[in-house]
Amino acid sequence: MNKFESYYADKFEFKNLDLSLNRIDNALTEAGFNEKSLGSIIHIAGTNGKGSTSFFLYQMLNLSGYKTALFTSPHILKINERISYSLSDISDDDMDNIFTPYQDNLIKNNLSYFEAVFFTAIMHFASKSPDFTILETGLGGRFDATNTNLINNKLCVITSMGHDHAAYLGNNIYGIINEKLGILRDNSTLILAYNKPFVLEYIKNTVKNKIKFIEKDMIISDKDYPYPYNENYTTSSYIYKLLLNHEFIYNTELKLPPCRMEKLGNVILDGSHNMSGILKIKETWKKQNISAVIFTVTNDRNIENTAEILKQVSHNLIVTTLPDNIRSIKEYSKNDIVFIQSPVEAIIYAKNHFTGTILVTGSFYLCAYIKEYLNGSRNEI
Repeated sequence: MNKFESYYADKFEFKNLDLSLNRIDNALTEAGFNEKSLGSIIHIAGTNGKGSTSFFLYQMLNLSGYKTALFTSPHILKINERISYSLSDISDDDMDNIFTPYQDNLIKNNLSYFEAVFFTAIMHFASKSPDFTILETGLGGRFDATNTNLINNKLCVITSMGHDHAAYLGNNIYGIINEKLGILRDNSTLILAYNKPFVLEYIKNTVKNKIKFIEKDMIISDKDYPYPYNENYTTSSYIYKLLLNHEFIYNTELKLPPCRMEKLGNVILDGSHNMSGILKIKETWKKQNISAVIFTVTNDRNIENTAEILKQVSHNLIVTTLPDNIRSIKEYSKNDIVFIQSPVEAIIYAKNHFTGTILVTGSFYLCAYIKEYLNGSRNEI
């Protein structure tokens, strides 16, 4: 555990969340940050697809010889995954080398966990002078730390839109779209990934920025990425061409982010953090002979709706929890669904009762937990 993790160990990501840019703006100003140190900046928001779109683009640019940085969230196994440069995650030593001299700054400005990770990423990237920096939003857009007022010259991207984080963004889809559009600056070009027609129409009528739309017939479907990742690959390829004025030459080294369609033996890890994502999970796996599905939800999600959708993937559903996560459901009781509190016991149960493929979904944290167990780095029940 590095010094950053030690300090922020009890400062949970969504605890005492106060939506404001003042803290991160002040911290970066006091640190002497200048956006020119990040090269060309690409800012990506959206409800679904922003993580894999960011990851695809990050790989494309690096594999083409450009020094590229990526800030993303959440991490799967280790916080270092959120801060990457030239296809390598930041080391513990590099995190400590930033956290130690700036610790007083972070404390003085009362940065949240997410803000502090972002601050660390920005200062790390600035020291590398990348050609490109890709910033994936965490929550919403307008008040997300990645939308700091110290970064204004950027290409903006919005991926698939839907409902998410209702407690912070509300349930009105147009209000959610407005939050995502909050990343735009007056001079920003917006790349809008394929979306439902009403989303496209609303954005066209709302913003004055130059917009480049990705239409359905533009989606690339001849690569190794099934729905929905072919849409995200298409968006990344489009951004790449806009930045460099030529097509990306497909490279077999290009891969999906961790816990996206990741297969470990007869277990598939395919995380999803909201209802729109669960619907895409259903479309991806409903015809793939899945023997059982293990999933969980946080206590602000509708577990009944999630279960009904996942029953179209498999009738054998197992609900579990997220250990040490204060937002996790604690119990669930329904006759046709098995509840097992421990994720490890849940995967053991599934392996003992079903011979076919087991799908783990509903939370990237759950996928990470089970991945650690399957890889032998987590033994506790």
